[in-house]
Amino acid sequence: METAGAPPHGTRPRNRRELIIAAAADLFHRNGYRQVSVSDVAGAVNVRPSALYRHFPGKARLLAVVVLAELQPFRDVVADRPLDGMLPDLVRAALDHPRLGVLWQREARALPADEHAMIRDELDALNGHLASALLAARPALDPSDAELLAWTGWAVLQIVGHHSVELPKGEYASLLEKLVRTVFAATPSPDLPQPEAVQGFAPQARRERLLAAAVPLFAAHGYNGISMEDIGAAAGISGPSVYHHFRSKQELLYTALVRSDEWLRHDMMRALAAASNAEDALRRLSDSYVDFAVDHITFIDILLSEARHLSDDQRPRATQSQQEYLAEWLHLLREIRPEMPVMQARARVHAALAVINDFAFNRQLRQRPNAMPTIKHLAELILLGT
Repeated sequence: METAGAPPHGTRPRNRRELIIAAAADLFHRNGYRQVSVSDVAGAVNVRPSALYRHFPGKARLLAVVVLAELQPFRDVVADRPLDGMLPDLVRAALDHPRLGVLWQREARALPADEHAMIRDELDALNGHLASALLAARPALDPSDAELLAWTGWAVLQIVGHHSVELPKGEYASLLEKLVRTVFAATPSPDLPQPEAVQGFAPQARRERLLAAAVPLFAAHGYNGISMEDIGAAAGISGPSVYHHFRSKQELLYTALVRSDEWLRHDMMRALAAASNAEDALRRLSDSYVDFAVDHITFIDILLSEARHLSDDQRPRATQSQQEYLAEWLHLLREIRPEMPVMQARARVHAALAVINDFAFNRQLRQRPNAMPTIKHLAELILLGT
C-alpha cells in the first residue's frame, strides 16, 4: 500500500531518501518493525526494493535512521536554550512528532547492539541538555536529581505517541507543559537505604520454569525474536516436552500476560483495601504500581509491547483487563477532583503510568538512593497537582 504523496512509478525524486524514511516510520509505528518487510516500505513509495538498498544497507539500518529522524526535532529544541524558552517548543515537538516513544521503546529492541547503543547515547545526550537547563534554572539541585527530573519530564512528553487522548491540540499542549513544569519544580525526596539484593530460587515445576524463562526472553527479543525451542533451552527443558505444557508460543505468551494481570490486580486490591479515603487510595495504588513495575519490569514490557501478538480470541481479554485497571485510577482521580474534565484526568493517569514505566525500564535511575520515593512523589504530583 503506497503512502499519500508517494511519487509516481518510474520517477526519481530528489527527496527519495526522505520519502523512504517517512514511509518506514509510519509502517514501523503502525504495524511493528518485524511485521514490515523491505518490500512493504519500497511499495509505499513506489520503488523497487533494489532502489531502497541504494540508500540503506538493510532494514535494521533503516529503523535506526528512522528513530534518529524522529529524535532530531527534539535535539534541535533543547540545544543551548534556557528552560523557560525551551518548554513550549519541546511540547510542540512532542505533539508534532508523536511516534518516537513507540519506535524507541517497542521497536528498537530489534536493532543490533551497536545501533541500539548509539541511539541510547543520543537520548542520554538529549536528557543531558535538559538536565543542564534545569540546573541553570535551579542551581541548588543536585546534578543527579536534575537528571532524574529531566528523564521524568521527558517521559511525560512521550505519552502522546502511546495513548490517544481526545483533547484539542492547544489544550493538550497546555496540559503537557503544566505537567512537565510540575515535574521540573518538584523537590526530590531524601536518600533512603538501598534494600539488599536477593538471589531468589527458580521454581521446580516445569510449567513454571517455562513461564519464568519465557517472560525475559519475550521482553529482550520480542515475540517474533524467539522460538519455543529457545524458551525450552533457557528453562532446561529440551525437545517436544515443551509442548506438553503449552501448545504454542502464543498460548505461553497469553498465560504470562494473564499471570501478570492477576498479580497486578492483587496488588491493586490490597492497596484499595488499606485506604482511608479516595486520595489515600490513589496514592497507595500509584505506590503499589511503582513497586510492581520495578520488581516485574519484564511483565510490564511484554504487556506494553507484545500483547498485539495474541490471537483474536485472546486479545479482547487482555485489552479489557488493561482498560479496567486504568478505569480504577480514573475513577479515584475523578472522586478527588470532580471538576477535572475526563480527558484531562485520563491524560494525567497515562502520564503518571508512563513516568513509572520509564523509570522502571531505566536501571541507572533505579539504582539511585532517592529514586523510588522521588518517583512515587512525582507520580502523585502528576495525578493531583494543580
